[in-house]
Amino acid sequence: MDDGIVVVGGGVSGLTAAALLAKAGRRVIVVEAHNVPGGCAGFYQRAGYRFDVGATLAGGFGPRGVHRRIFALLGVELEAQPADPAMAVRIGDREILRYGSVRWKDERRRAFGEAAEPFWLAQERIADLAWSFADGWPALPSDLRGALAFGGAALRPAHLGLVRTLGRTVADLYPPGASTLLRTFVDAQLLITAQASAQEADLAYGATALDLARDGTFHLPGGIAAIAIALARAVRRAGGSIRYGRQVTEILVARGAACGVRLDDGSTLAAKTVIAALPVQNVVALLGAQSTPAALRVLRARSAALPQRWGAFTAYLGLPPRTIPDDAVLHHQLVTAPGAPLGEGNSVFVSFSPPDDATRARDGGRAVTLSTHTDVARWERAAARGELAQMTADYGGRLRAAFERIAPGAWARARVAEFGTPFTFARYTGRWRGLCGGVPQTPEHANLRALSHASGIPGLVLAGDTIFPGQSTVGASLSGIAAARSAFPRSVREISAVP
Repeated sequence: MDDGIVVVGGGVSGLTAAALLAKAGRRVIVVEAHNVPGGCAGFYQRAGYRFDVGATLAGGFGPRGVHRRIFALLGVELEAQPADPAMAVRIGDREILRYGSVRWKDERRRAFGEAAEPFWLAQERIADLAWSFADGWPALPSDLRGALAFGGAALRPAHLGLVRTLGRTVADLYPPGASTLLRTFVDAQLLITAQASAQEADLAYGATALDLARDGTFHLPGGIAAIAIALARAVRRAGGSIRYGRQVTEILVARGAACGVRLDDGSTLAAKTVIAALPVQNVVALLGAQSTPAALRVLRARSAALPQRWGAFTAYLGLPPRTIPDDAVLHHQLVTAPGAPLGEGNSVFVSFSPPDDATRARDGGRAVTLSTHTDVARWERAAARGELAQMTADYGGRLRAAFERIAPGAWARARVAEFGTPFTFARYTGRWRGLCGGVPQTPEHANLRALSHASGIPGLVLAGDTIFPGQSTVGASLSGIAAARSAFPRSVREISAVP
């Protein structure tokens, strides 16, 4: 295997890279600590219900969608059913349906009035430029000089409007006197797509994040984990292998270059290239002190500077049949107190499995995932005080109160009711501190200033939601594409020609 590739992590980014490289004829082994693929886009099963553990809303399957294009290249068929509206957003007692179709124009005028139209028109213009730029699946180099050269080579004249977004935030688009309703709606949408508010979110990234419904949202039979499952099958079909239930304890370095990994049973896997599809903080920990000192110092400093604090508190409900109307919208974002800080139970995302998806729930029931952003430091302090159980009960009550607004009495009928904290995510996904969702996409950390797939250490390539372009299964796939291209550019040159 010393001339092959070891991919550390069987989430969407690692599996994307592995599938592309295996199809291109490279020898690939994926090492995944869990017993199923997907990471934060994975699943677990309980009492006849199958729950999405983290991500629940699927994009990337529209005409310009990354997942659609990847699966076309791999020769994989994956059913994706359009969902419109993408979600219902309830802010206080107001409900706004986030359509992806032309109906969105009428809905936003009804909700926010004509005064807000300049905001949405500017947002869509910027998003169109960004989507066009992303069609080429760009990947950033590892240094600012190279990034500037990359920008000059990749940007076409039609994309020059993106230059005017540099250093600006989404809030710069607000019209004078923007209403609390508009600001709360935009902040809530950006929190789940960019990990930042409008005051914080990079303009180009944030405008694109607000556009995900217009690009198309989809229901995948079997849930969001269907993406990782299909990718894992593609890896094996192309001759690659996946080792589940094995944890990498060290990335091996010899003569300044990555040369393999050590596993938790003491065995080693030699490799020409290691693709670390993990949060960058986990990568730094696996490198230890043996790698090239200068490169490791740079990587450690950059990872320490990332402004990450968000984890997730989640609830998983298994509901019996006829608890939820068959025609109910599948995804809901609930904000209890408009204008107040979001997260910590004030903003809750709810996803129902479709009533006809027998793979998700038995007897026509529903599998439900609820989540709220939460500062992981709160949980670390609670654990240190011995108050973890009380805090879990408190946050469970917050989610239940939010859920009652759209499904009165349903929680009491649940056959399954379980909670997940940042410690749960740390345990089952191995993510550092249980952080999830990637890096808040501020002007200081988005786009040209994001972490590159190029680690600075020969033979080591990075992927995942802490690497450009950022969060979501779409962002993870793009980072996996960049990692595959970086590892063996000649072998995967045809990726650029995907329709």
